[in-house]
Amino acid sequence: MILRQLGALLVLIFLAATGVRACTCSQAPPGKCPGLQQSDVVFLGTVTSIEEISYASPQSGNSSASSAPVDIVAARLTRYHFRIDEKFAGPDVAEIDVFSGGDNDGDCAYRFKQGEQYVVFTQQEAEGRLFATICGGTRLAADSRALIPQLRAMRNGTHVASVFGVLRRADPPFLAPPDDPDDPLPNISLKLRSKLDRFETGTDSNGVYSFYDVHAGEYSFTAKVPPRTELTQKTLSGGLPPFKIPDGACYEYDVFALPTGHIRGSVLDPDGKPLGLASVELYRAGGYADTRPGLWAYQGDKGTFDFDHIGPGDYVLVFNRMNRQDPNSPFPRTFYSGVAEASDAQPIHLEEGQQLTKVNLKLSGGLPTRRVRVHLKWDGTRAPGSVTVMAKADQGQNPAARKINDALYEFSLLESSNYTISAWEDLAPQRGAPRRKDPNCPAPSRIDASPIAVSGSDDDAKELTLVFPAPGCTQQ
Repeated sequence: MILRQLGALLVLIFLAATGVRACTCSQAPPGKCPGLQQSDVVFLGTVTSIEEISYASPQSGNSSASSAPVDIVAARLTRYHFRIDEKFAGPDVAEIDVFSGGDNDGDCAYRFKQGEQYVVFTQQEAEGRLFATICGGTRLAADSRALIPQLRAMRNGTHVASVFGVLRRADPPFLAPPDDPDDPLPNISLKLRSKLDRFETGTDSNGVYSFYDVHAGEYSFTAKVPPRTELTQKTLSGGLPPFKIPDGACYEYDVFALPTGHIRGSVLDPDGKPLGLASVELYRAGGYADTRPGLWAYQGDKGTFDFDHIGPGDYVLVFNRMNRQDPNSPFPRTFYSGVAEASDAQPIHLEEGQQLTKVNLKLSGGLPTRRVRVHLKWDGTRAPGSVTVMAKADQGQNPAARKINDALYEFSLLESSNYTISAWEDLAPQRGAPRRKDPNCPAPSRIDASPIAVSGSDDDAKELTLVFPAPGCTQQ
């Protein structure tokens, strides 16, 4: 199928469904270019009509091979009718139907819009239908400037680029100004360098670049980007890391020139001490909403958070946007520089390339908490393995465990909640429990300590002990 054939070729993401209502995509590493295959269906096309259809589907969990009756349920698909504007691989037809949704796709369904033009990668499913998913590489034609020339080269059997993509000026996720899309950067000099090779090219008027005949190796990617910007990707902190490609690669690699401004600071407790665990979100001024995420940053043991690649403008900073009852950070939603309402938030003004390093947000009004230590003991010799300790709350968030040593953990509990504290050990598969001479008594893969219920308000319960039993026999 085209998804499998071009996954490594174009760094397209593939489906790894975790359930009917779940979808996870992952990025394939650069691989050898397989080109287009005879069975592939790939085209540039325009959606001319959209239709919701129903079909009969066997209920999940039943087997048609069983003699028992199979439950049939009604399922729904969306059929998108396309006019093919340019074929790269597939049948010689002027129009084609592509489906999305249903039990196979779950939340991975691609939602096309009527009248829009797309590059479509399909995979064939049951009854010969062609499906498209968000993990298959399908995209708007406007986002395919670098890809389309390479698909044409594959179709025509001509020279395909080893590394290609688009260079754009951009902002980090969630922080782009309104109606300000990523801008392609034309006429920018680009270089690929390894220990043995040097390659140079430039972007065209659409920001598209292509490197040809690049040998296998690890390469650094550099560019003469505009002042006060850094060559990177939207999800990275800092610049671009090196990457490896094999001989015969055709690797799609979009890059961005992001601003170099920084907003750093600390979330402080009422005593002025940095919290050991906190998260904050950043918004363009006027863009904050309780229901919409912002650019996220984490504050850990170092006691600071850091937003990099921030452009000039005014920003709103918020701690605990969803106002969760978190025992590790037991304070209500707070806006910079220490107020409860977004309307009272102090804007953070950043000039182009400016480094703000003391943007501190002081909290108040925290929920009462207390600490409890959890000791681990084993009945007999401890079997080698990986231990997990957790506390489940009856209200509010579950606290994170702080490991002090292999047999001692600590939790922060809300006094207003009750908790069930448990632990289990996944035994090392190559070694398992102590050796058994009896082949009829194999060691289990996991052992569980008996859980303990504790009240957050019980100040006498400061030390708890969970005991792991000796590994028994696995059920045959």
